[in-house]
Amino acid sequence: MPPLRTKANGNCTMVVAPEGGCYNGARDKDYILVRRMGLKVGEVKLEKWTSKWREGFEDEKRNLQSVFGELALDIQHIGSTSVEGLDAKPIVDIAIGLNDLSDFEKVRQKFESLVDYSVKVEDNNPGEILIRKGTEENRTHFIHIMKQNSKEMCEVIKFRNILRTDPGVREQYSQLKRELAKKFPYDRKKYTVSKSDFIKVHVR
Repeated sequence: MPPLRTKANGNCTMVVAPEGGCYNGARDKDYILVRRMGLKVGEVKLEKWTSKWREGFEDEKRNLQSVFGELALDIQHIGSTSVEGLDAKPIVDIAIGLNDLSDFEKVRQKFESLVDYSVKVEDNNPGEILIRKGTEENRTHFIHIMKQNSKEMCEVIKFRNILRTDPGVREQYSQLKRELAKKFPYDRKKYTVSKSDFIKVHVR
């Protein structure tokens, strides 16, 4: 079969079925939308879990290891994209544990020199420094720099593990996320804040 052709369409890649053949049941000249990772800043849109998110984490982990070196004591895939079967925004969250947050200053200039990354300088959550990957039109990763074994890092890992192992909690959280995504489709701050009480109950 001839190789598949693709063409961009917003946040999607349109896979063109080869002439005289088909792709996943598409007839000649049909298009199949394959979601790319990332969302516009502020947008809330949930998608079905895909192993591509795990691959996106592994790829980025290698990038981060090359920048942080031995400063990174741990690099973990967190957030909903790390939980198989859970609907999520197509943005990969990563937690990096450092011996101390001040160690980030040793690599800050490296990130500030990279086109794809931006360091958030205001309104960071307590106990973390946030690095964003991607443009404002298509954010693909949030990288949360934390102190290794801090309360903040332990809580995000604990909540991830609960979602991975408790189907009941996972379904409750999924339902809440779907409701909030409908309520706040273009207000990610309100969407995120509105999940906080549910999360707090389970990480106490």
